[in-house]
Amino acid sequence: MKEYFGIAWALFASGAFAVVFNVRGRDLPLSATGGALGWAVYLLVADVAGTEGLAFFAASASVAVYSEIVSRLANRPATTYLACALIPLVPGGGMYYTMARSLTGDVYGSLAEGVATLSTAGAIAAGVAIGSAVARLARRL
Repeated sequence: MKEYFGIAWALFASGAFAVVFNVRGRDLPLSATGGALGWAVYLLVADVAGTEGLAFFAASASVAVYSEIVSRLANRPATTYLACALIPLVPGGGMYYTMARSLTGDVYGSLAEGVATLSTAGAIAAGVAIGSAVARLARRL
């Protein structure tokens, strides 16, 4: 039951950032839905595969494909949907804990947390790149 609330929070967070990014009209719920989709895929893959890196990769790839499809249907840039939908996946907690551990003098903990955060960010970036490329290649076929 806890996971379903997380999907709802991802929907609301993406919608709030869409408002901040000045997304209007029918694009607002589409941007929010992308965030909920990404978080749902993250939860599903994390439960099945058990690795966070793969879960973040799959979630960001699904958000990228979703953004490309919706942008084609709505005749808008994909970044309108992609930037808002990726917000729930951003490893902000990892960045915070890396800085907090470094400020307390825990060098090894800071490095471990930093490497984990960077690997998460890399998985997200790779998922966006590959998801967008696959969606664009599929559109050309």
